[in-house]
Amino acid sequence: MPTWSGPPNGGRTAPGTMIGGRYALRTALGHGGMGTVWRATDTVLRREVAVKEVVCPTGMSASERDSMYQRTLREARAAAALAHPSVVQVYDVVTEGERPWIVMELLDARSLADMVIEGGPLHPRAVAKIGIALLGALEVAHAAGILHRDVKPANVLITHDGRCVLTDFGVARMPSDVQLTTPGMVLGSPHFISPERAMGGPFGPPSDLFSLGVTLFTAVEGRPPFDKGDPLLTMHAVVEDQPLQPVLAGPLTEVLYGLLIKDPGRRWDVQRSRTVLRDLLAGPLAQNATAQHATDPWAVVAPREQPSWQQQDPAPLAPTAAHPQVGAGQVGGRAMVNTDAIAALTQQQAATGAPKAPRAATGGLLASVRAWPRKVRLGVGAAVAAAALVTTVAAANGVFADDPGSSPTATGPSGAASPSTAASPTVDGIVYKGKGIQVVFPTGWKRTVNNDYVQYDDPANSGRWIRLLVNNGKDAQKTLNSADSQLKKRGCESEYEKVEIRDAQLAGRPGKELEYLCTPEAKNDVEPIARHGLWRAVVVEGKVYQLYLSTTEADFTLAKPVFETVSGTYQVTA
Repeated sequence: MPTWSGPPNGGRTAPGTMIGGRYALRTALGHGGMGTVWRATDTVLRREVAVKEVVCPTGMSASERDSMYQRTLREARAAAALAHPSVVQVYDVVTEGERPWIVMELLDARSLADMVIEGGPLHPRAVAKIGIALLGALEVAHAAGILHRDVKPANVLITHDGRCVLTDFGVARMPSDVQLTTPGMVLGSPHFISPERAMGGPFGPPSDLFSLGVTLFTAVEGRPPFDKGDPLLTMHAVVEDQPLQPVLAGPLTEVLYGLLIKDPGRRWDVQRSRTVLRDLLAGPLAQNATAQHATDPWAVVAPREQPSWQQQDPAPLAPTAAHPQVGAGQVGGRAMVNTDAIAALTQQQAATGAPKAPRAATGGLLASVRAWPRKVRLGVGAAVAAAALVTTVAAANGVFADDPGSSPTATGPSGAASPSTAASPTVDGIVYKGKGIQVVFPTGWKRTVNNDYVQYDDPANSGRWIRLLVNNGKDAQKTLNSADSQLKKRGCESEYEKVEIRDAQLAGRPGKELEYLCTPEAKNDVEPIARHGLWRAVVVEGKVYQLYLSTTEADFTLAKPVFETVSGTYQVTA
């Protein structure tokens, strides 16, 4: 094992320095806590290259510097072993001034972090293409037994010919490598670290996929999903909190939530994520309604092209002037800069009252959110018993016949909220109006009406539905207690667990919410499927207004954000 015992920085490096008797340094392209990237000339092959100079932080002991240099060599070994257009190519490793230098291909590129900071969120189509390219890079790395461990926007480069590249395998790990971190030490960026790594537990390829999910979320939303303004608080949020609700992601929403599942065993893998992204690019995100699978990682996104949906919006996250001209041969510019700048930008806007993110000029989350493409086995007993339960509860308090004022057409809600009406976000979708309420559901969801409730079913997921109920009553808690009692008797005969009845909001008013787990009784030799429900209620002028989600337990993490979005549109208009 090599040991370097020289000074931490080996003297100040200046342009013109010759490295390894072959590489002449020209200009510094980027600086960061882990080193400096130089533009250089390979005097043997007479080509331009990028050279990474490893710069140790001051105060490091000799053993700590040795560990850092070992990680640098590991980066070179790891990256050099990978043959994929979305992995930066490593040409050489040179020892000069008693420390290693990595010679890489020179990219005419900008980092994804720079693009978001300077130009605001990217269009979902562009982010989907970036996701496919990075999934390919991670797939190759994981197949070789290599974990990246620091996937983040600063380490994603977009070249001016549209190529997407994952770089900086500086904290990558191969199974044969020795442990280089001490107990309690976590390498990587707090905003983009996985829950299992934040807790110091075992980790593997799913950890990189979680970081990819955070990266794609940041790219399309313009802010990290777990930022709390402090590294420790942010890491705590990564472990304990749900991500922020996407506003701009549209059909990417469920892919993001699939990658951000806390449990690595349930987190979406490469194949599933890529399949859904390709389907989206061929469908909801297709350009000019032309099916495109975008399997070529060399043609990901044209970074100079500003999406029309940003141009039409008057209040973007950051100034959306044309991207500044980048000198040829940049290897990412600020690609090594701490990506906390993205979070800091969001915090600054919150403090000044500036908009957090641009609003898409065309379409909205509800207009395009879709379940991942699979059919969930739904036991016959579950569907029948659930319908019977709602009928029983509704019959005790009132009826919910359809109203002529309800509208199944896909349009956005209009009109300002009155003092008795909660403000609803402007979204596109199917607007239901009737029985003194107005609610927006995702476009394409199918409506069923009977005397007791109105139900909207997700056509892409046979196990997911949301119901509307309006009953006479003066106590939301009492209504949910009754529902809890009926669930135990009808609909959940095999197994039932009340998670809790807690405070919640609906239509901008304080109310209650029942969360439960349920397994119906097996019928007709059909295996029952465990289900998970949320039943939200609020009382307004002698009526109990309710919004009720039921889905399979396996789907709950993905269904809950959809339910919350629908809940955010719920208005009492009576």
